[in-house]
Amino acid sequence: MKSAFIIWRKSIFTRLIVTFLLIVSPIYLVAFLIYNWGINSVKEELEGTMKSQLSFYSSNLDTEIQRVNSLLFNTLYDSNLTDLANLISKLSDYDTYQSINNLQQRLLVLQNSNIYVSNVTAHIPSADMIVTSNDGRGPLEQEPLHYFNSAKSNSKSQLLLYKGDIYLRALLPLDINYRIEKKVHLLTVKLSIERIRAALGQLETRRDSGAVLLLPDNKMILSDAVDIEFASSLKNVLISRLKEAPSGTIVLENDKRQYFAVYMKSDYLNTALVQYVPMEALTEKAEQFKTLFLFFSLSAVLVIALYMLSAFKFIQQPMLKLIRVLRQMEMGNLNVEITHRRTDEFGFLFQRFNGMMKNLNQLIDQVYKQQILTQQAELRQLQSQINPHFLYNTYFVLYNMAMSEDYDNVKLFTHQLGSYLKYITRNAVEDVPLHIEVDHARTYCDIQSLRFYNRIEVEFGHIPPSFRDKLVPRLILQPVIENAFEHGISDMKSGGWLVVRFEKENDGFVIIVEDNGPSISEARVHELNRLLTPGRDDVSEITAIVNIHRRLRLKFGEESGLSFEVGDKGGLRVNIFVREQGAN
Repeated sequence: MKSAFIIWRKSIFTRLIVTFLLIVSPIYLVAFLIYNWGINSVKEELEGTMKSQLSFYSSNLDTEIQRVNSLLFNTLYDSNLTDLANLISKLSDYDTYQSINNLQQRLLVLQNSNIYVSNVTAHIPSADMIVTSNDGRGPLEQEPLHYFNSAKSNSKSQLLLYKGDIYLRALLPLDINYRIEKKVHLLTVKLSIERIRAALGQLETRRDSGAVLLLPDNKMILSDAVDIEFASSLKNVLISRLKEAPSGTIVLENDKRQYFAVYMKSDYLNTALVQYVPMEALTEKAEQFKTLFLFFSLSAVLVIALYMLSAFKFIQQPMLKLIRVLRQMEMGNLNVEITHRRTDEFGFLFQRFNGMMKNLNQLIDQVYKQQILTQQAELRQLQSQINPHFLYNTYFVLYNMAMSEDYDNVKLFTHQLGSYLKYITRNAVEDVPLHIEVDHARTYCDIQSLRFYNRIEVEFGHIPPSFRDKLVPRLILQPVIENAFEHGISDMKSGGWLVVRFEKENDGFVIIVEDNGPSISEARVHELNRLLTPGRDDVSEITAIVNIHRRLRLKFGEESGLSFEVGDKGGLRVNIFVREQGAN
């Protein structure tokens, strides 16, 4: 019983009900005084409320824009942006792609950090490109670049109007001629007029009320309920009044109806915010008090019941929903989302919560990809190392040729070995045409054929012309063939056989490497395919093969990569898939 009482006392819902009852009770004692206050007190209260709302919204808008400007100037010194602006000619394709991708992620974080931001653009004239948070890389456009370089803003926030849209910009240094001559990069943020309009709608607290935001060029952003003709009249009066005072009240008449408006100017944005209500709103509440007081006692019980129901529906239920989701998060489930039908404070809170979870998952995914890239670089370094046993064997073959004075084969063999070493140690090129990769594999097989003279036969199929020049990651075929020699046919005394053939598919092509080595079981093939699964750490026995698989998936998508199966002659068959549809 005592425990239940403690829980009851800690409940927000219970405290709201008790608070409501405590508020209602004194109303019986002071209700008759409310009517005597009359129209003036209600007018002062409403005017104060409107000023508070206006001050809060204007201050909030200034704060949000200041925060965007701060993030924008911080992004101006982002290392990926400065690399693209100053070192684009020295960056490899991979480094350029990575810098653009990282910069876009930074811009996307900036966009998602503020409700008013619809797009963030980095203008990089030295690289002749732009990078946007929504679309990534794009061509540089000279007209907007020249405008944002040279336009002068008459507000501290660097607020600019361009082709009907609102922008913020960040640029250094401020000298226009120097910026144009040196092709200095700059950042711009496009603000969403629709979201500003939606925020203005929150000031429509009464029927026939509305809100207007006057921009530096006297263009207006209207809430949904504002009549255009009325807004035009209000603008003319407002421009005149702003010359006299930065804030105040306005009484104007439109269509034989009087309106009361409160305005406030923002020095930071150089904008003016206006909220207006019909004049009847200042008096209608006072006139209603007399009638409402007569029915107050009779309806008190009903009001309390409705309040309890509303409080439970609008406060308690969303709170319980939030508690359930937080408990799921504590259990490790990050793929949660809160749905809310109403556009109230809880709707705003849940929307931000869902956005936070989305950003959290994106950051987790980004960290995971960074780990994959690091692992890929390590595996590529492992792959570039030359097998010492291969060198020992080749030099031994070369020694035997020299001893037997077989100088023609010595010349051929040294040329092949030189070509092999040149290709295997060339680290500058990431991607090569397929036929060059195949030629390197042929050279490797020619060297091995001299080593395993009359013991192993190697057969290469014809490369279809449609993907002969297709760019593929370097060293994806020779390590597979080397694996076939080492684990499949190197111990065969005679009759060794290895074939490399190419087959076209609708969405790409497949390279098949098959040998007739010792029979391999289905269980072993299944184990090899399992080792290719992402996240596996026990892959040391086929490190080079896993490296190839991951490089192909990274470049051409999740449908590309390697697979193992039992060959037609009982040996191992390796399929190297390159899918066009998944290409980056």
